Amino acid sequence: MSSPLEEVVPGRRLETPEGPCYLVRRDYPVCYHYGGKPLALARAVSGETLAALARDDNLTGLTLDEAVFLDTETTGLAGGAGTHVFMVGLGYFAGEHFRVDQYFMEDYDQEPGLIAALEDAFRGWRAVVSFNGKSFDLPLIETRFILSRRRPPLSGRPHLDLLFPSRRLWGARLPSCRLVALEEAILGETRVGDLPGALVPEHYFRYLRTRDPWAVKPIFDHNHQDVLSLLGLAARAAERYESFLSDPPREDAVEALDLYGLARLYRAVGRNEPAARCYLAGLESGLPEDVAVRAALDCVRTLRRLGRVDEATRLCERLADDYPQGLWALVELAKDLEHRIRDYERALAVVERALGLAGLRSPSLDHVAALEHRHARLVRKQSRLGRRGRDRPVIPPSRQE
Repeated sequence: MSSPLEEVVPGRRLETPEGPCYLVRRDYPVCYHYGGKPLALARAVSGETLAALARDDNLTGLTLDEAVFLDTETTGLAGGAGTHVFMVGLGYFAGEHFRVDQYFMEDYDQEPGLIAALEDAFRGWRAVVSFNGKSFDLPLIETRFILSRRRPPLSGRPHLDLLFPSRRLWGARLPSCRLVALEEAILGETRVGDLPGALVPEHYFRYLRTRDPWAVKPIFDHNHQDVLSLLGLAARAAERYESFLSDPPREDAVEALDLYGLARLYRAVGRNEPAARCYLAGLESGLPEDVAVRAALDCVRTLRRLGRVDEATRLCERLADDYPQGLWALVELAKDLEHRIRDYERALAVVERALGLAGLRSPSLDHVAALEHRHARLVRKQSRLGRRGRDRPVIPPSRQE
C-alpha cells in the first residue's frame, strides 16, 4: 500500500469554497546562497533595470519585492484547452524570507479548488517573473481561469520573461538557453537526479492511476528548483546589466561573447554609450571572426549615433585591414569619408579598393552595382570640387585679410 502524500511531500490541504487544493510551503532566509549569491541580492535590483531586461517601461519603479516568480507543471507541452495545469510554483519575498509555495491538483475534479487557491494567492502582486511564461505558463493559466468562468488575475501585469534577456546576454556563448543549462553555466548549480521536463506528464498520469506519491515527488523537486532558479537568474541578469553601465565597469574577466550579448541588449534599449564600450571590449578580447564582423558593424553604427564619427572612421580603417575579406568595412568607411568627413579623395580610393575586392570575390550584382554607383557619384563630387577650386578668383596678397 502506498504512503499518503503528506508523508512523502510534507504539506497541507487547503479548503477553498470550490474544493480542496494541496499546498507545499518552504521558506529560505534571505541570507541563503543560491547560485553563489545571497537571495537578498535580488531585492536591490532597480525598476529601471527590470524595465530594460523586460523591455517594458511598466516595470520602472517596481522592485522584485513586488513580483511573484511563477512556474507551472502541466499535462502536456503543446498547450491549448486540453492541457491542464496541475501544479503552480510561486516564489516571493515574505519579510526576511523567500517563500516557495507549490499548489497541487491531486485529481482533475480538484481543478476548481486549485483555481480558487491561485486566485487568492495572485492578489497583490504587481509584476510577474517567469521563464518562457509569456508564451506558455501565463496563457495556460489564463485559459484554465476562463474555462472556470473567472477573470485571469495576472492578465495585464508587467511581466519579466527571463528567456529573452538570457538569450541576449548569454545566447551567443551557450549552446542552449534552457533554464537547466543556464543554472549550470551561469549560476553554477547542477541538478542531481532531476526529472526531465518532458517526463513530467507521464509521472503525473502514473500518480492519477496508482495514487503513489513517489510518482510526483520528483515533480515537486523539479518545480521547486525552477522557482529558485528564476530568482537567481533574475538577480544575475540584473547584476550583469548594471555592472557595465559605469566606466570603468564593476565586473572583470567577462567572456568576449558575453560582452557582445550585453552590447546588443544595451543597444536595444537605447543605452548607446555602454553598448559601444562593450562592443569595443569584446573586439579587443577576441571575438570569433563571424561574430566580430557583426559586432564591429554594430559598433561603428553605435559610435555614429553618439557623434563619435572620427572614432567610427578609425575603427573602420582598422577593421578593413584586420578583415581584408570583408567588403562591409570598406563600404562603411567610404560612407563616413563621403557623407560625414567629406574627404572625397580618400572615399574614392576606398571604393576603388572595394571594387577590386568585389571583383576577386564575385559578390552579388547588387553589391557591385551599389559600389559602381557610389564610385560614379564620388567622381562627380570630386570633379565639382576641383572646378570650384579653379574658378575661385585669386586675391592679391595686399587684399587678403
